[in-house]
Amino acid sequence: MKRILFFLIFVFLNARSFSDYKKAQLREFNNYKISLNKAFEEYKNDLNKGFKEYKKELSNYWKNPELTTKKVFVEYSKNKKVRKKVDYEKGVIIVSVISKNSNDAKEAIRNALKNLAVENTENAVNKNPVLSKVIKTMNEKYKNQIVFSNPSNEPIVGDILFKNKITQKKVKKFVNKSLQKPLKISASKIKNEKVYKLTVILPPDYILIKAKRYKADVFKRANEFGLTPSLIYAIIQTESSYNPLARSYIPAFGLMQIVPATAGRDAYEMLYKKPKLLSPDYLYNSHNNILIGSAYLNKVFYRYFRGIKDPASRLYCTIAAYNTGVGNVACAFNSISKDYKGRTICKRNRGDYSIKKALFKINSMKPKEVYYYLLKNLRYDEGKNYLKKVTARYILYLHSLRADKI
Repeated sequence: MKRILFFLIFVFLNARSFSDYKKAQLREFNNYKISLNKAFEEYKNDLNKGFKEYKKELSNYWKNPELTTKKVFVEYSKNKKVRKKVDYEKGVIIVSVISKNSNDAKEAIRNALKNLAVENTENAVNKNPVLSKVIKTMNEKYKNQIVFSNPSNEPIVGDILFKNKITQKKVKKFVNKSLQKPLKISASKIKNEKVYKLTVILPPDYILIKAKRYKADVFKRANEFGLTPSLIYAIIQTESSYNPLARSYIPAFGLMQIVPATAGRDAYEMLYKKPKLLSPDYLYNSHNNILIGSAYLNKVFYRYFRGIKDPASRLYCTIAAYNTGVGNVACAFNSISKDYKGRTICKRNRGDYSIKKALFKINSMKPKEVYYYLLKNLRYDEGKNYLKKVTARYILYLHSLRADKI
């Protein structure tokens, strides 16, 4: 009898200690998540503040100071009087110089084109006064919560201009040919100086050139995560137009526009079993960016939307979710009300964001009906346009890959 009593006491005490252990683990994990959120808010605030101050400095020189966006890379010289710009969506390079005369302006443009032709992503990140400062600060303060890496050493635009190896001879020829074009001249904010601008058109096949650069990574991750390469390609082009230094205000970074605190954290946790924030330099490494973006697509397609029976319907929902979020896709099917502008109203208290609730309606439709239903009922126009663009490009990339054009 005593043995049984001792055994029961032992079981009871161990059950309590295990329960306490689980509670302690949960508390620790919740505290860790809080620290991640705090780190991201600081990271985001520092970036926004830094770029706001930098833009203010630039406004002393430029009537319309520009910064890098999702599809446009912009870089200034140290004295802020030279601006290099690559518009990956429109397919142009624009170099602008504030100068007293055309001879000095031509020389400055010559040097800017030379530098741009050989510049790579690592150089560009290190030269960016805001990014380099924020990365350094975050590394000092939050090195245990944030994952850092070297940006990939790939050309900003040299691979498009020269296709094969970049040589001094090729760079010189490109610069001399570009400078044969007349410069556009406009007024400057600085007294007795003008803005001299040169525009260079990129080769017509520049998108295919960039697509080939990332082919190994795209195919590797498509195979690893059960995706089609055409989907990854379509999302890269729609998100960044292959700008390796793409950045949006959210902030999101790189080719597949990864938001560190949402898709980045989710995908990293899925891969490495612990949530972490991803720094800009990590996401400006194209290998990392395509890995994280593909892992997140896998999670959306195979986990969040696993209850959608038809693969085509699931694909449409996944594309929309990559832009607007899984909850907003569910709401498009669940919501029963619209605002005065005809936009879907989503309410958490009635379960509008529930994927499970949306499944019955989605599975009762044919794929084409799901596609058009999303186009009509997604909450934001941005999500609707995104679904259209990615779907169209998905089909184009399917044909290009079948024809071996990439």
